[in-house]
Amino acid sequence: MTQTAPPQDPALGYALAEGIYSVHAALQGSVGDELRQQELSEALADGILALDPAAGPRSRRALAELLHCDPSNVTLIVDRLAARGLVESRPDTRDRRMKMIALTPTGKAMRDRLLAMLASHPVFARLTAEEQRQLAALLARCTEQPATDKAAPSKATAASSGRS
Repeated sequence: MTQTAPPQDPALGYALAEGIYSVHAALQGSVGDELRQQELSEALADGILALDPAAGPRSRRALAELLHCDPSNVTLIVDRLAARGLVESRPDTRDRRMKMIALTPTGKAMRDRLLAMLASHPVFARLTAEEQRQLAALLARCTEQPATDKAAPSKATAASSGRS
């Protein structure tokens, strides 16, 4: 069972929410330019970012949960990504009636490009390397993700990118 923290100062809560929203807005603004260059919508980029190769293939239902949308929306997203050669659908090894979605090598390269762009965003350049590590660890705690010592951008940026 997860314990909740005692109530915090509302002004501090507002400052935290405003700060997170501001970082998200800054990232989202620059992501738009990159997405247009790659001819991707935000929904398609969200699908790519949600398919972390380290987590393995995902069912459409699991992907819908990650994207906070209806599974019927995921079908359209997956079909559009598959048409571009960014994802593939394969039978689940445990239940061949189920289809699992995974990034193709081209999709992984696109995901890496998007994450690298987010990780190198100027909003993070204002922080020292140590402050960036601290922020990544704090964001991981906020979202209950396991903290890592990796320098790879995927863990830190995935937490901050939200639904870009």
